[in-house]
Amino acid sequence: MPSTPDTLAERETSYSYIPFDPLPVQTLMGASCSPESLERELKSIDKVVLRDIRDSFPDQTVRLAVAEFDSGGSLNFGPTTVGYEGSSYQVIIDYVNTDTATGSFLVKREVAGQIPERKWWGGKYIYPDYEKGKSVKLFERVPNTVVTNYTVLPNPNDGLFQAFQAFKNLPNAETDISSIEDAGYEVVNLPVYVGVGLRLTATIKVLKGEVNLSGLPQIAAEAKAGNLTGTLVVQTLGATGELVSSNLPLPSELDRTTTQNAILSLGAIKALLPDENMRITPRVIGIYNPVGGGQSFVNGVISALAADRLTWYQPCDYIYKKS
Repeated sequence: MPSTPDTLAERETSYSYIPFDPLPVQTLMGASCSPESLERELKSIDKVVLRDIRDSFPDQTVRLAVAEFDSGGSLNFGPTTVGYEGSSYQVIIDYVNTDTATGSFLVKREVAGQIPERKWWGGKYIYPDYEKGKSVKLFERVPNTVVTNYTVLPNPNDGLFQAFQAFKNLPNAETDISSIEDAGYEVVNLPVYVGVGLRLTATIKVLKGEVNLSGLPQIAAEAKAGNLTGTLVVQTLGATGELVSSNLPLPSELDRTTTQNAILSLGAIKALLPDENMRITPRVIGIYNPVGGGQSFVNGVISALAADRLTWYQPCDYIYKKS
């Protein structure tokens, strides 16, 4: 029996890796760059040197994110890897070197409206307990017909946001957020990925049947079979220079040849990342969303990150005294 597409409520949850256009970070020296005198003595530290930016990201990973375009043109990310006839999708594959920071946010969830529920007698019903503008708890279960929106602010007491304020000589004293919490805001901590790498984006229209969107080879095979059409774009995340320009392919129609060219381009640029002529700049490239909330919540987090720059701490290495 063929599977059916997820419901709107299931698609809106978006419990997944959420990539977005790179955002700037404030890079400062980490705690390892200022060892205390006792630590220096115990470890026989002679010199402290800032680690090369290319070696400062502890994690290397390949992440896949699939989003479906809704009727309004917005993207809803979710766990699906199957595309359905007549629908449009964006598949993003990130090849990245990252470090994970914790972003702290204040989030308020409010009822935006309701989709009237049709009953068996033909009438329409709306829930009286969910009036427009009412605040609801972040993880509160609401009926599928109730639509909620999210307002997201940077937590003024979060150390990563405060460090940027201090760097800019702005007031960063700890703030009493009790009045904000009384207004319905809740504190939420999210993993935020900072790093550099490469991104491949396929924008796809499914022409017939069900298609496999779980990876680039599968998408290329579906395109060859005539089951989908679309375009393919390769971009760098935090890496630029002449070496990139000469290896970056132009956006092109999705087929087996362009897919092979994209893979070759990704491999060539990835091999050049350690090159000294490559300019590397850490960027915020995505988050992991454990909350759900669909595009309303995701857009709020992105807006907060864009409004108040996150701080990333670059580590240091030690040169030890010779015994």
